[in-house]
Amino acid sequence: MQEKPKDYALEYAGFWIRLAAALIDFLILIAGLYILYCVISQSFFWIFPNVPGVIATFGSIAAGAPLSTGAIWLSATLLLALLVANTIYFVACAAASGQTVGKLSLGIKIIRTDSSPLDLRYSFIRFLGGMLCVATLGIGFIVIAFDSHKQGMHDKMADTYVVKLPVKQVVYNQSLARGGIR
Repeated sequence: MQEKPKDYALEYAGFWIRLAAALIDFLILIAGLYILYCVISQSFFWIFPNVPGVIATFGSIAAGAPLSTGAIWLSATLLLALLVANTIYFVACAAASGQTVGKLSLGIKIIRTDSSPLDLRYSFIRFLGGMLCVATLGIGFIVIAFDSHKQGMHDKMADTYVVKLPVKQVVYNQSLARGGIR
């Protein structure tokens, strides 16, 4: 006779745990792009012959120098690469398992409000909503702290929740507690 799987009451993931997961994901993306940049700049140095000059250009722009056309194109290319990497990472991870590495490490998961699986379509809608939240200087994310279901604007757009996963309990019997093997 088969046992019926246990039902769990899911708890919505709040603002701070979701922010921590987002920071982990951001660090992973930046590290990945940096590694990719290092590989490209070392492997294809004939494409990027003056890497120290590029770095110096960004330093002079930060110091107040006027933007050159090359610096604008370089900045636009880097921003485009970051946007493409973000899109692929967040949409693919959410559609595949409902979790990014940050969410996985903190034990939270994206689920649909109707219990259907999160597919590419809704994952992409959620990502676009997240970009809209970023464009509004984070107001769509701050809503998470005050919403009863802990949904941000991007969650509402894609009909999703972010929930804490249940922790598996390990039950020891007396022989295991004393070091015995059964």
